[in-house]
Amino acid sequence: MGSVGPSSVLLIILNVIHFILSLALTATAIWFFVEVQTITSLRNTNHYLLDYNVYWPQAIPWVFMLVGIIVLFVSCCGFVGAKKKSRGFIIIYATFEGIAILALIIAAIVALTCADSTSTDSFVKDAIWDVYSHSTTDTEIQQAFGNVEKRLQCCGAGGPRDYKSNRNEFPISCCDTYYHGWIGSYNIDCDFTNKLANERHGCAEVATNYVRVVIRVLAGASIFTAFVGIMNLIVAAALSIALKRKPRVQVTEMDSKKGLL
Repeated sequence: MGSVGPSSVLLIILNVIHFILSLALTATAIWFFVEVQTITSLRNTNHYLLDYNVYWPQAIPWVFMLVGIIVLFVSCCGFVGAKKKSRGFIIIYATFEGIAILALIIAAIVALTCADSTSTDSFVKDAIWDVYSHSTTDTEIQQAFGNVEKRLQCCGAGGPRDYKSNRNEFPISCCDTYYHGWIGSYNIDCDFTNKLANERHGCAEVATNYVRVVIRVLAGASIFTAFVGIMNLIVAAALSIALKRKPRVQVTEMDSKKGLL
């Protein structure tokens, strides 16, 4: 009987942690999807009219978003069950928690075995190169690609040398580091002798590395969230056993008479 209270409190704490982790997982997956969509939306659409394939960098964010949302609802269910101390509710929660743990582990395995692969590298590199090629003939795409260069701190698709064949100097995005401090913006000399621009890697290489890192981070976060879910299952089982053993309050004839009076 004494273990019901501590088990209930512990289950509430673990479910709060589970909820926060799943919320972070979902938010990261959404951010990853937006970043990938930002790049792919700049490609030359004429090159992809007949391409109906869905590639792993486009699909894997949806996998983690779906799993994260499932865990969010399961965590809410566990929180309510622990607060009400209902054995039936705890059993239902444990069932769904087991499904959520399985989904988290499967998502991590899929990410590490399928998405974290050379096919992902090829997709990202092809996308960056297509955007760069498109930017040479479209000023709007050029400005958008410049924003990509600023965010990733890269220059060109394959490297700074990409600009030396069709420009008189590097674009400002190859030299701008966003670190203007309190003095505000100022003119930057970004000619072909600029050391910062010449030392930067190509956006295809940088974006590929970032995509790989994000996929591994999502997989690692998914595994850690599953580990917290396993602890939830253990505590839920202990709470369920404690609730089953909890003695019922016997109502005596004297108590009933007092209640009537």
